[in-house]
Amino acid sequence: MSGYKNFAVVGAGEIGSFIIRQLLTDKAAGTVNDVVVLTRQGSKTSVDPAAKLIPVDYSDKESIKTALTGVDVVISTVALTALNLQPGIAEAAKEVGVKLFVPSEFGGPTVGPKGGSLSMKASVQEQLKAIGIPYALFWTGPFADFIWVDTSGLDVLSGKVFVGGDGSNPIPFTSRLDIARYLSYVLTHLPADQLKNRSFSIRGDTKEYEAKTGKRVEVTYIPVSELDARLASNPQDVVASLQKIWATPYHPETDNHLYPDWNPSSVVDNIPLA
Repeated sequence: MSGYKNFAVVGAGEIGSFIIRQLLTDKAAGTVNDVVVLTRQGSKTSVDPAAKLIPVDYSDKESIKTALTGVDVVISTVALTALNLQPGIAEAAKEVGVKLFVPSEFGGPTVGPKGGSLSMKASVQEQLKAIGIPYALFWTGPFADFIWVDTSGLDVLSGKVFVGGDGSNPIPFTSRLDIARYLSYVLTHLPADQLKNRSFSIRGDTKEYEAKTGKRVEVTYIPVSELDARLASNPQDVVASLQKIWATPYHPETDNHLYPDWNPSSVVDNIPLA
């Protein structure tokens, strides 16, 4: 095992809440000692009493350092709009001896041509390398239990979806519950030297939506050049950023095997049917 027992999760939102619950489940089982949750000062965030909730001023490094003292692993789950907070958190983590930093990836691989959040995530990786704090990246594809909404372009219930690229790049989807299970397992079971400065590419089981439901879905592909133009005009275009990430080729091989009993749910089982 890695020996990592003490965890801090930054944020308790869309993915963070699932990770916190899984870490607390593992705490009850004895594989995790402490779970700290960092949240903005003034936030109304609430968590299970088994976790320690610490309000933090992210503009004050000393505030962050105090919250992270004694922590082995920091897991950042900040949203796309808050990725700029990560450099300060990473620096504070390095200064108090955190052993591993997991930045907020949880999507497509942040490699290749940059733009939007892809560029921001890549810059955080460079910063982690520069300050010398070990890191682990988790590439999961879109959240299978969350992404099917009109604002993502993947509202399957409407019968029309919009996908970045030309359709040649298969998109993996993984549910947040499965992501949390995988993340907690590898961080507590793999040797530390197998976690440092590497990426983990995982994906849930995939099946055909049309074959299961009998509903036809019209797919419109958006050229990467069009996405680049949108991001050049507005770097905060979250939908264009997501679609470009999904157009980026994924690793042909996954790291699912590192958790032998994982058995993630099928993506079609997470898609709303009505």
